[in-house]
Amino acid sequence: MNIKDQEYFIKLAEYRNFSKAAKDLYISQTALSKVIAGLEDEVGEKLFIRNTNSVSLSEAGRVYLDYAKKIVSLYSRSQSIIHRSLLEEGTLRIGVTDLSDSLINALGILHQKFPNAKVRLYSDQLSAEAFSFSKLDMIMLPEDAAKDLNYIPIAARKGLYAIMNTHHRLAKNRILDLSDLEQEDLIFSIGENGRLDAAYDYCLKAGFKPKVSFLFNDSKYQMDIILNSSAVAVSFNLFRRFRETMDSIVSIPININHPINDRLVLAYREDNRNPLISEMIQCIQAFREIRFSNE
Repeated sequence: MNIKDQEYFIKLAEYRNFSKAAKDLYISQTALSKVIAGLEDEVGEKLFIRNTNSVSLSEAGRVYLDYAKKIVSLYSRSQSIIHRSLLEEGTLRIGVTDLSDSLINALGILHQKFPNAKVRLYSDQLSAEAFSFSKLDMIMLPEDAAKDLNYIPIAARKGLYAIMNTHHRLAKNRILDLSDLEQEDLIFSIGENGRLDAAYDYCLKAGFKPKVSFLFNDSKYQMDIILNSSAVAVSFNLFRRFRETMDSIVSIPININHPINDRLVLAYREDNRNPLISEMIQCIQAFREIRFSNE
């Protein structure tokens, strides 16, 4: 006995016609007949009286219909309770390559909706391995790397910024060239695989060899270095809005020759049933609406 069989039985009792019931259930009449025959074998009674063009419930069928409806109702309620529990106290595991304003704000909205839900963020190399073994729910990827996965756009790399404390000698500039940073101690992020981030690669492609003085794998360390030294971080625009709220830090756009427009997405597998995935997607969409209404 399974829930789907009970639902098929209830549907046939409603239509009293195999053809109409099967059409509504998107299955063949043969498949529906086998399900009903299986139920009748299981209970040891005929549940339907077959006529030429229709069926009607037998006495046993009328009694069974009551129980079938209760079984389906209890199952539906239990699923709803479990689903709600997973939302309220579940865990969403996300692999991230970059922190972005959209991601942080969407997570904030998610926390407001489900304050007891847990979010775990995993770094570049670890997240790629974990996602390949289905240990992560979502992963941040360049859009062209998402392939057959479902995804939602989360950020776009559209420009480089020089991030420094407000006392730095370059802090009053409205825009900088890469050549302005030639003598500066620069900060770049580094992944678990020992690879420097894409901002460093872009500098090289633009013909600029950065003077790398500090490496970090946690944005907190980046902020600490900037606040307590004359070092300058070179980064994409992903976290710009957040940085602009910090009184002691400035983000100055860097004049670049080649436009940057790399879309990042949060990808997930279609067969992952974690209900927090759909909630996270809704939170990303909600933040977009808030952002666009304020612009």
